[in-house]
Amino acid sequence: MMKRYIPAFMVFLLTFLLLSSAAFGANEVKNSSKADALKQMQLFQGSDTGYELDKAFTRAQGAVMLLRLLGLEDEALQYGGYSSFTDVKSSHWASASIAYASNKGLVKGITNHKFAPNDLMNGAQFITLTLRALGYNLTDTRSARDLAVVSGLLEDSVATTLVSKKVFLRDDMIAVAYNALRTQMFNSDNTLLQKLVDIDHAVSKDAAIATGLYKETKEITVSKNSSDPMDQIEAALRKALDNK
Repeated sequence: MMKRYIPAFMVFLLTFLLLSSAAFGANEVKNSSKADALKQMQLFQGSDTGYELDKAFTRAQGAVMLLRLLGLEDEALQYGGYSSFTDVKSSHWASASIAYASNKGLVKGITNHKFAPNDLMNGAQFITLTLRALGYNLTDTRSARDLAVVSGLLEDSVATTLVSKKVFLRDDMIAVAYNALRTQMFNSDNTLLQKLVDIDHAVSKDAAIATGLYKETKEITVSKNSSDPMDQIEAALRKALDNK
């Protein structure tokens, strides 16, 4: 009698596993090769257990990635200052980066004394940080999706998906950061990667060339811009139309 129920149980178990896999499909890793390229340029490191691209993305990781995209990580690691955040101990792996970024006004805590380094960062928040690295003084995450599209950082459908995701993954972060390297800086004909290589000298030219993302540049100029999101969207849209 027992033997009759074994096949039925196996069918049930297989069906359950397939449905579970579909339900958690949002954690599917799609950007391993892009992570390899970022690592080659020392813009991404992963952890001692690998890239962990299927894991959620945290506020501490967001602060570190912003500094890398700004070419400021080395300066941050040598920074001797401290932050006012009581929940970021000196032993925390990102303490120097968080202190530097917050004291420079690049990131903010959830309160004056709490940074919540292990809390999750959503798509709109990381896109906002990435746009800042591209020269947009964006302070309102509500404008992040629109500006990401008109600046050329993300396609419309991709931007909509990322800002609406319940859990923004490290894999999603890789996709945004990789796209940012190929995106032109605000009021410049040069990409973020060209700035990191030619101006900031934060990325090795040989490493950048090896990824296929880097092209020799002319002089880079990035002008000051309004902090008004609508002004920046208008300027980015005008630039996109000029390039057509």
